Amino acid sequence: MAQGIYSGFRGAENRRRITVNGEGSVMASPNKASATLGVRTENLNLQEAQADNAKIANDIITALVGIGIPKDDIKTADYRIDPIYTYEDGKQLFQGYRVTHLYTLTIRNAEQVGLVIDTAVKNGANEVMNIQFTVADPQAYYSQALSLAVIDSFKKAQTIARTFGITTQPQILSITEESQKAIPGPYLVASFEKSSGSGTPIEPGKLEIKATLKATYTIV
Repeated sequence: MAQGIYSGFRGAENRRRITVNGEGSVMASPNKASATLGVRTENLNLQEAQADNAKIANDIITALVGIGIPKDDIKTADYRIDPIYTYEDGKQLFQGYRVTHLYTLTIRNAEQVGLVIDTAVKNGANEVMNIQFTVADPQAYYSQALSLAVIDSFKKAQTIARTFGITTQPQILSITEESQKAIPGPYLVASFEKSSGSGTPIEPGKLEIKATLKATYTIV
């Protein structure tokens, strides 16, 4: 639907103005991903909970490096120690400690996401969340979307002009870029207590990259 404002009065340069919004979008196949995963351990003894957590975390990192994930692409996202309590008959009962260590991974080949998850879970990960798919060069796609938004604004200005019986072509006066937006593909939030025997199918789908702008055209 064409959305715009037509100003019929003549300004200082004897021109009329049409202001419209332009929108453009392109679809892109993700080729890069990120994910958060790690390990949660519990024990009555804090030192034992920490030791168990550290061993499993090291096993996970070693395994991920072994399938080609560079160590520089594995960064600690969160490390915390929480006391565990339950409540019975209005009384707070101490149950031990929970140690959680989460890592953020950059996965430079989106096709490896399923393998990364399976490898991590197989080596003790029981927290997997926030799988996000992206493209390595989003600016290139955004530039295409922006070009489409400009074309869209011009067509809208033409439509409005013709509706008022104006036969001259609109001339651009100003363009204001309003947004740069990528609508993410599907992501997964999950908690695994143990590894599944089959591979984890992760489908990245498509990313829609959008651009919007406001354009003002003049008509003599």
